[in-house]
Amino acid sequence: MHSPSSAPISHSTTGVLPLFDLARVDLQKLFLELSPRDSIRVDTRSGDGAWLHSYKAQPLPKAAPYGPYAIHLADGQGRFRWMCFDLDSSKGDTGPDLATLLRWLEEAGLTYVVAASGSAGGRHVWVASAEPLETVLVASIAKAAALRLPTLDHGLLCNPATGAVRPIGAAHRDGGRSQLQIPLDSRRAAALLAPAGCGNVSDAFVRLALIIDSIPAPANIRPRIVREQQHAQILDDELGPRLVGTPNTALDDETYALLTRRPAEDRVSETLASLLDRLALRRWTWPMVERLLDDRRHREGALLHVCTSTRRRGLRIVLTDTQAREKLRRQWERCVAYAATLPLTEDSLEWTENIGDVVALVEQVQAAADACPERWACKSGPADRAAIDLRCLYALRSGTTVLDLDVRRAALAAGHGRSTMHRAQNRLALDGWLAARDTEGPAGTHELLPVTAAHPGFTPAAQGGTQGTPPPVGERRATLISRLQERLAAGQADVFSYGRATETHAGGLGHHAGRVYQQLVEYAERPLSLSEMCKLTGYAPRTAAKHLARMQDLLVVNRAVMMVHHECPACQAAPGERCRTAAGTVLSRRGTDQHAARRHLAAHRSGTPYYRPRPGSLVAAAKVLGTHGRLAARARRYAVEIELYRWWQQEEAWMRTPKRGIRTGVQTHDEQAALTLTTLPRQPRRRYPRGADGRGDHQAARARIERRIATA
Repeated sequence: MHSPSSAPISHSTTGVLPLFDLARVDLQKLFLELSPRDSIRVDTRSGDGAWLHSYKAQPLPKAAPYGPYAIHLADGQGRFRWMCFDLDSSKGDTGPDLATLLRWLEEAGLTYVVAASGSAGGRHVWVASAEPLETVLVASIAKAAALRLPTLDHGLLCNPATGAVRPIGAAHRDGGRSQLQIPLDSRRAAALLAPAGCGNVSDAFVRLALIIDSIPAPANIRPRIVREQQHAQILDDELGPRLVGTPNTALDDETYALLTRRPAEDRVSETLASLLDRLALRRWTWPMVERLLDDRRHREGALLHVCTSTRRRGLRIVLTDTQAREKLRRQWERCVAYAATLPLTEDSLEWTENIGDVVALVEQVQAAADACPERWACKSGPADRAAIDLRCLYALRSGTTVLDLDVRRAALAAGHGRSTMHRAQNRLALDGWLAARDTEGPAGTHELLPVTAAHPGFTPAAQGGTQGTPPPVGERRATLISRLQERLAAGQADVFSYGRATETHAGGLGHHAGRVYQQLVEYAERPLSLSEMCKLTGYAPRTAAKHLARMQDLLVVNRAVMMVHHECPACQAAPGERCRTAAGTVLSRRGTDQHAARRHLAAHRSGTPYYRPRPGSLVAAAKVLGTHGRLAARARRYAVEIELYRWWQQEEAWMRTPKRGIRTGVQTHDEQAALTLTTLPRQPRRRYPRGADGRGDHQAARARIERRIATA
């Protein structure tokens, strides 16, 4: 039995190899004849004659150029005539990946041609198509293969506009040429590279996508088209390509350090891309980015990639100013297009159009929640209000009211347990504060709903009248974020954890006491009386007094008595001033120097206790109660659960993956001494513990994760 790549050549009347002679096959001439476009991409040279690895479009020549050049894979409509899998030796050993890729192609019934790319160990696997392939199908195959083949450079298969590859026989910039390897007969290779002789129909590429994804292949199946994301609008005028909005010129410390520090040698291009993405999200324009080249620190920092070019043995040559600016312009256009698909960062939200609607909705929800304090005074009230405040805070940070939030993350942010937050979300959905939305991920998706007449705190908006000028959205948003952060931070304190003290369990003050403390923190500029506290929290005076007394015993709250410096209700004298008569003269000292209303006010206030918070005593109070470190222990427990679940998902995916031709065993870097916890989608595979019966041992897996966290 022979492989598809060694199938005999079919001589049809239509002609398998147009416009060239089978006796003397010139593969470079063949690629030029079969080029899907009337242009190629040719490498340029520097002043000293070195190749810059900077390809520019040129008309299709009659003869192959002397230096490095590349042939487009797709036509002008974005349909691919070839699929070329580029295995880069700089990313690792290409041998195992080549074996895996060829096995996939043979299982799908596809013919192929293998060539050495010119660099040491690099390989190009050419797969021609009898009919043009759609971009979605090619991109899905490339992305799925890249997850399995570490050395695959799949970017050219995802970019039909400029995706191009050096053909067989073309020169390499470091010397050498691309050479044919499989099959060795150039005539057979020419037949397999031509659409009429390859025999690769579109259904075979669909089978390849199913084989790579390990999906059972039902009849007449087609790859599912992924729903398009909402992209930000891009402007391209005299200021160059940029995102719509007002530029934010202030740079945070992380971005400034990225700009001025010299990157590692293996992260030069990644550092530049990260910087340009950040600047694009800040709505920078091309002139602002171009001026960064004027500073030498920037050229030796994040802009090192555009100011230099690598040659053989890792040496870098300095580009001219014109070449650096042209290279930076190309990278800027790519990063702006990529940044348009990313979610907005927190510091760029103030320059968007929908952030005003989000701020208005959060203000409305908070006002309605404050108008019905009794709703949050019940047994489950603190958890419900914390869930509402957390959703409002994340809505202000993200600029959207539809949020994906898992219960463990919500529990750590609010200071409650994961089951408590799950039940709180369900109650809020039943009451009309939240609405569940469809989601395909592990986190629950809910939308923050506007206030309606069904809410207890609903108050219809006033119509008509003279409206004052509202404060800017940025100031309102910053005030709301600060207020919600302080409230949630106060509720996270270990001293307000649940439970009564027993022999094995240290009890805290409870989250109802935390709600009382949150009001004291929110009005920290002035002390609050017991009646004001009851009005704000919805608790009965006896309940509020009980919580305040317990916090006062632990020195979490101070009791203040206002006995001096009272204003006068009769003559409006300020605190510290003496009362005056209607004529403006100071009262005499022979009888009394104060009005009766002022004396009655002082007597009333002297009998009314007021309370102030003491934020610095929360840790000491938690240590007294024995609850210090409870939130940290909960975070550690949730981290173990998340890592255990992710580890088992990877093990299930590995069990469903075909193993023939794929590297097995633990994959680590040479310099990696220990495995670390990570949330990256790709990480070195760790064998999941199994028992004597071969089934997964989850207790042993949990114990291993706990040991790694303890020693991290």
